[in-house]
Amino acid sequence: MATIFFRMIIIYAFLLLAIRIMGKRQLGELEISELVITLMVSELAVLPISDSHIPLSHGIFPILILLSVEVIMSKLISVSAVVKRIFCGTPSILVRAGKIDEKELKRSRISVDELMSELRQNGCARLSDVQYAIIESNGKLSLILSAEASPPTVGDLGIKKPETGIAHNIIVNSRISGRALFQAGKSEKWLNAELKKRKADIGDILLMTVDDSGEIQIYERNKYK
Repeated sequence: MATIFFRMIIIYAFLLLAIRIMGKRQLGELEISELVITLMVSELAVLPISDSHIPLSHGIFPILILLSVEVIMSKLISVSAVVKRIFCGTPSILVRAGKIDEKELKRSRISVDELMSELRQNGCARLSDVQYAIIESNGKLSLILSAEASPPTVGDLGIKKPETGIAHNIIVNSRISGRALFQAGKSEKWLNAELKKRKADIGDILLMTVDDSGEIQIYERNKYK
């Protein structure tokens, strides 16, 4: 039992490293080639865990080979449109200006009911509101509404709104994040001054954020300030 446990830990750690090397795309929507690699890696990883007579190297070496293939394929796909079209496919326009392209619908093997279901899940109730509905190479539907059906933006209303950017987590669980401070363009001296100004004790802070406009939010433990 102990042998199986340690073999599992080793394979688990190796797979974490392998997926990390593959990149963050592996954690999101997978292309066809990426899905195949992921399925093969999972199968190879199970063998040395389930059978203690199989050397760990028999699982690790094939995974290393697949990892190399994935890295090479990713490079080729990024520089060659032909390779990308062969291994990943191309997007298909299913709806254009409120009209369904039946040929593309059949080629993608999607029924009208499935298409309408996808539109509803994307918040579109009427086909006439769709300017473009595109099935991407990873199988995800991209929806672009017509100008009349699109909600107005701040720019459309002629309102000038300052850019706030993102909120940087400066303090989390009473611990200062030096990286977040750097990304926000702030220093610890600035942080100490802000805490002093607000008479806040870092030990009482659950979360403190600052966005790109300089707005600060402090969430104290069990209360909001």
